[in-house]
Amino acid sequence: MDSKTRNAAYTIIKGKGSTYYGIGAGLARIVGAVRQDEQAVLSVSSVTALIEGVRDVALSVPRVVGREGISTELLPDLDTHERAALQRSASKLRGLFEAVTL
Repeated sequence: MDSKTRNAAYTIIKGKGSTYYGIGAGLARIVGAVRQDEQAVLSVSSVTALIEGVRDVALSVPRVVGREGISTELLPDLDTHERAALQRSASKLRGLFEAVTL
């Protein structure tokens, strides 16, 4: 499943030639959930105070989304390998963020 998710963009590009329609469809889905107050479970990115030892980094995890935005985080149980992978990803994101000068 992990490699299928990572390579989804390549499958889309092979079929359609680009991924920008997917980005638009994803944004339309989020806007629809907010507009209709759906309380939909969507994987959206948001800076969270603390998830699995990761502090103040924007992470995509399942969240309940409605008119008020994110109302609940639904954190899956992670095994040791998954937790370490999350922490590595968060560290890379933090490093990139800190490298940006405005």
